[in-house]
Amino acid sequence: MDIHPNSVINCVPEETIKEIHRLDFGDVIFLNKTIVTELNEGITYGWEKGSEVIKLAEKCFGKDFYVNYMANRIYDYSIIAQDWKKFFEQNRKLRSFCIVTYGQIGKTNLAIERLFYKEGKIMHFTNLELALQYTGNLPS
Repeated sequence: MDIHPNSVINCVPEETIKEIHRLDFGDVIFLNKTIVTELNEGITYGWEKGSEVIKLAEKCFGKDFYVNYMANRIYDYSIIAQDWKKFFEQNRKLRSFCIVTYGQIGKTNLAIERLFYKEGKIMHFTNLELALQYTGNLPS
């Protein structure tokens, strides 16, 4: 399995990782307290792909999971930001929503996503370790 140098897998202790899923659109890593997505270059991420992540999360954390969500945007891809509405229509909530960006496209996507994510604040990081500390997956 090829692991990108900026992958969360390289940053957290092995015992923190509950599950790793390699999907056709990217990797989904379940940590003790957090769902991390590391999506593939050039994909469009919307409800169809997001609902796959939700099904996996329900199996890992239980049907009424309440965890942090972190998008570790290693690669550039497009999002369908308005699809967040579908997530919240299912009465879902997140402890926190963090986005780690490494380039301009990630920052642009973040600005658009903030227009549609109405359930709290999106925390923006340019440093993966700081984001992991924020979510309680690494000591400060």
